[in-house]
Amino acid sequence: GRLIAPVEYHLSIPTQTHFLVNPSGNFKADYREYAAGFILILPENAKNVTLGGTYTLQFADKRKKEIRIERKYKNTKHRGKTYHSFWVKITPQK
Repeated sequence: GRLIAPVEYHLSIPTQTHFLVNPSGNFKADYREYAAGFILILPENAKNVTLGGTYTLQFADKRKKEIRIERKYKNTKHRGKTYHSFWVKITPQK
């Protein structure tokens, strides 16, 4: 329960093609469990994030989802600020 970094994020639900190319073995109709996308973190906060780490992402409406940091992308500009971008996936709920 502690804040590691404020983030800008974009998560999306994969298309049906994703499931043909990347079969999961336990396909469910609940696409929300397969959401993935980018998060953007300011450089001074990015040092608090580890690749492969699992974190809780809190949405604007206060819902929370567990995410796993899959890999780091390039630095990018967003709204006039430089951010580190990371590819994340929602971790399946057990």
